[in-house]
Amino acid sequence: MNRDSMKALYEKHGEKRFAAEIVNLINEGAVNEGNFSLGALWDSMGRPSLRPNPINMTSKVTADDFEIEEALDSTAFPKITGALINKVVQGAYDLEYGIADQLVTKIPSSVKDETIVGFSEDMGMQEVEESMPYQEGSLSEKYHKIYNRKFGRIISLTEEMVKFDQTGQMIYRAKRIGEAARSKKERICLDAVLGLVTSGNNGSWRPAGTATTLYSATSTDPYSSATLDNLGGITLSDETDLDEANALFGAFTDENGLPMIITPKILLTGMALRGTANKICYSGQSVVATAPAGSNNLYTGTTTLASSFIDSLVSATSWFYGDFKKQFIYTDVMPLQVLQAKAGNEKEFENDIVLRFKARFMGGCGAVSNRYVVKGNV
Repeated sequence: MNRDSMKALYEKHGEKRFAAEIVNLINEGAVNEGNFSLGALWDSMGRPSLRPNPINMTSKVTADDFEIEEALDSTAFPKITGALINKVVQGAYDLEYGIADQLVTKIPSSVKDETIVGFSEDMGMQEVEESMPYQEGSLSEKYHKIYNRKFGRIISLTEEMVKFDQTGQMIYRAKRIGEAARSKKERICLDAVLGLVTSGNNGSWRPAGTATTLYSATSTDPYSSATLDNLGGITLSDETDLDEANALFGAFTDENGLPMIITPKILLTGMALRGTANKICYSGQSVVATAPAGSNNLYTGTTTLASSFIDSLVSATSWFYGDFKKQFIYTDVMPLQVLQAKAGNEKEFENDIVLRFKARFMGGCGAVSNRYVVKGNV
């Protein structure tokens, strides 16, 4: 939207209607970072004062110097600019590559250190003799802890950005913050999924509130005396390696020692194994060299996901396989928000800041079981 069309809209409808129209156009996508101009918006509104009390009181003044100028913070300018900043930050966050949402189950949270409560169930069906009462199952409480953390950054709009129409700089900063927010959430979730943190409040797995190692040949939790091997030394090359991983699942039992039904849905690898994973899961036929020609591939349709975090933080040969959403929880205290500072803060005077915005989110991620995902290689 150019200066003339903005000015005509402002003069036709007045400030409040003008602000509503522009904000609606931003939310609908008709006005975006490609056709928005800070300078044009400022001009169309009659160039409201960017700074309070601009008069130099040490020089001779006249009555005209005391004409009341409408300040920028009292106009629709911050509302419109805020709407665009919010749209840009949220848009960049949504478009940034990430796989975390496909690996975790999101639940709302309202506390710093969230308790995820579960139950150990004795719910096996029992035979009931004629005229005899049904047996009631017992429920014994168990829990896991997930620690929530808050992250954020400030976006400042300076006088120069408005006067010299440096819209591109503002948009670039807002986009980078949106992308950084998505990357930070991705790291929080993958720290848990990859089992990277084994101590402290930020532990990947905290059964009964105590951080412990998630992937181990003798993995255990305080709700079972049994151990299980969810760390197989298996090199990923073809579908027979997934057969070996499924053999590990087949040996798992629940807290009562009963067999479990586990359906692995995702094969997660680093970038180095992305091609191998795709060949295994997206080929209609077996990729094993010794398999009969035309043999159907059992794993066709299994979702493959890849992250460079695995290559750099674990190993290029490591891979993970299972039903991730049953094992990992993301506790969402505060989704990504963009908030605007009130007018009159000291940064406006000290740094020639016109408007300030804050982007933030708060959440945490952790495992609530050790039985639904196996790590395929050390």
